[in-house]
Amino acid sequence: MHSHFRLGTMAITGALGLGVAMAGGFVGCSNSGNGNGNGAGVTAQDDGGTIQLALTAGGSTFNSFTYTINGPASFTKSGTINVASSTSLTATIGGIPAGSGFTITLMGTSVDGATSCMGSATFSVTARQTTPVMVALDCHQQPRTGSISLTGTLNICPQIQSISSNPGQLTGGASSAITSTATDADNGPMPLSYSWTTNLGTLTNQNTANPTFTCTAIGTATLTLTVSDGDPMTSCADTGSVQVVCSGHVDNAAEVATKTKIKHLVVIFGENISFDHYFGTYPVSQNLSGETPFVGDPATPGVNGLTRPLDPTNMFNPLVGVDLVHNNPNLTAAGNGAGASNPFRLSASAAWTNSQGHNYKPEQQADDNGLMDLFPQFTGNAGPPPGAPPIVMAYFDGNTVPAFWNWAQQYSLNDNSFGTTFGPSTPGAINLISGQTNGFATTNKPGGSFSASHAVADGNGGFTLIGDTDPIGDVCSAASDQNSMAGKNIGDLLSAQGISWGFFEGGFDLTITNADGSTGCARKTAQTVPGATGISVDYIPHHQPFQYYASTANLTHARPSSLAAIGKSLETDGITPEPANHQYDSHDFFDALTAGNLPSVSYLKAPAFQDGHPGYSNPIDEQNFAKQVVTAVQGSQEWASTAVVYLYDDSDGWYDHVMPPIVNPSTSVADAINGINTTTGVGTCNHGLQQGTATPATALLGNDGNPAQGRCGYGTRQPLLVISPYAKKNYVDHTLTDQTSVLKFVEDNWLAGQRIQTGGSFDTIAGTIENMLSF
Repeated sequence: MHSHFRLGTMAITGALGLGVAMAGGFVGCSNSGNGNGNGAGVTAQDDGGTIQLALTAGGSTFNSFTYTINGPASFTKSGTINVASSTSLTATIGGIPAGSGFTITLMGTSVDGATSCMGSATFSVTARQTTPVMVALDCHQQPRTGSISLTGTLNICPQIQSISSNPGQLTGGASSAITSTATDADNGPMPLSYSWTTNLGTLTNQNTANPTFTCTAIGTATLTLTVSDGDPMTSCADTGSVQVVCSGHVDNAAEVATKTKIKHLVVIFGENISFDHYFGTYPVSQNLSGETPFVGDPATPGVNGLTRPLDPTNMFNPLVGVDLVHNNPNLTAAGNGAGASNPFRLSASAAWTNSQGHNYKPEQQADDNGLMDLFPQFTGNAGPPPGAPPIVMAYFDGNTVPAFWNWAQQYSLNDNSFGTTFGPSTPGAINLISGQTNGFATTNKPGGSFSASHAVADGNGGFTLIGDTDPIGDVCSAASDQNSMAGKNIGDLLSAQGISWGFFEGGFDLTITNADGSTGCARKTAQTVPGATGISVDYIPHHQPFQYYASTANLTHARPSSLAAIGKSLETDGITPEPANHQYDSHDFFDALTAGNLPSVSYLKAPAFQDGHPGYSNPIDEQNFAKQVVTAVQGSQEWASTAVVYLYDDSDGWYDHVMPPIVNPSTSVADAINGINTTTGVGTCNHGLQQGTATPATALLGNDGNPAQGRCGYGTRQPLLVISPYAKKNYVDHTLTDQTSVLKFVEDNWLAGQRIQTGGSFDTIAGTIENMLSF
């Protein structure tokens, strides 16, 4: 119960102590007294000739109220007003200094404790004057309670214990057996009843625990079960559901246990691009007249690019006062001579360019101990395009590479990803699948006679691969230096667990004749951009890393026994070794996808004219292949469980402004980033922009278990994109990653974290790409 009553006029005496009696009483309460007019709410009782007055509120009696007065300068005063001892409520409260900002608070509790009242008011005091104060009291009464007598029956509701479908995915028209179990803890008088419903397909025996479901349309069916105990007094139920995928085909890879929801990984391995070369001004394009415009989302996160460089040693905050576009160190470094240049933009009309120098040692020399200022001197080459400065400082924007920029807007981009080591294509390809470029198994001549740009002594009597050799034994190999690699690769690990995988490279199928009549190892295709004259055969042996390992090679380019066998180690009979041994042409990827046989892990290398390598390819043809892959995957039922990762084998020597962290040191005649001993010719590569990681004192172990030279990394920064329904949208990831981060994801997702060579392969220390995904 809640009621209001107000205290009548109270006399407050000023600082000089002039006392004034409080007149009136409490008003607003019930008046059950004798009508004496001295204020409502006063109850008069005849008690043997003695008159006692008591304040009442809602049937409760109050004998007294306490008051507290607070004021400025910590003034406080308190006391009690005796309600029941007077025929009128009077109070003399003296000793209050003149001033403003006083508060009086009244509190009282009824004799029976059932009702409490409280109220307050503010007032000022003037010397020698009386100030009337009106206080509103809020009264709260405890509820009156009683009791009832209750009888009834307890009913424990049933509980569903399990629901499953076997199989969990079906082709159209096929059926699966649905199984459920449920319990009723109190074993009620009625048996459990089952009722099934579905949003797709049909159910037979839907009022039993184990019905049959049939797919009648493509989609995901949700089968919902309601189990009721049918108790006649008070029935209750439990519900649960199971999903069944109705598709055009059964996706075997979807049945394989994985750490994440990714059941298919498609790795597109492009050629020869640095991060700044494609994303230096992202997301801002020049949008010149006649160009296809690109307008980025204003909410796009900042990337560590040319126009807004970030500091990786300070939480990627912007670098203040650094202008890499108009005041670049490559413009002022004396070693660049006439080739000194700021970065400059190339339009789509200049998409065909020459390739730059991108060997292991020159890339380190261009970095110049972190000054990042000698690219024209050590990796720069002349045009095309004609008339341009040494084009190593050139970059494209979204008017030329809109597919990549659009994917960055729609999905996830990493701006802190590097080549695992310095150097060209083959080391990058080997690192992608094994993280270990040390250790030759066989060679076509002594390793010591290999070109100095191809191999370097590892310090243990062996050699480390640092350049483009050909895989020995491949029927298309023609290079003067050929070898195979010792150790294992990710294919070995996947095959051991029966997980489907494949490497798909354009031109690998030697049975095809191209439009120009070329066939076999000589198949070739011209670029499609105007003015491009550089050309290469479709299949380049040193781009096919699995051909370097005896366990995963298909040296004769044998064709798969069937589409159903693509990705498998055995033919469909389950006994005969599959002749293709997981190595295929790029067209086999599209054929397998169409047939509903996409492997768990697929590596794609475009035909040479579409792989992005400057000189014989270009950004336009590169994007055409990339779009073909992404469009095909997005149009398949596998898209819902797929991640497409786009990354590169090396930087081509193109300028990038970020000094790489050196997570693995090397001291050899091929190293130079931190200087060269002019007497011995031995250089060092042991210090970079560490980004919080201390320079290791000992190199990673080589294939023989000893620290190996020639594996200095990380190398130059490169783009990394993740395109997936699970990729974070318009997201820029700063996680430190490298080419073996993809290897690490395969190991984590399908192989419970197994590594190629703990302490030796780079996947052991690689960062994760999972920060680009959200599940």
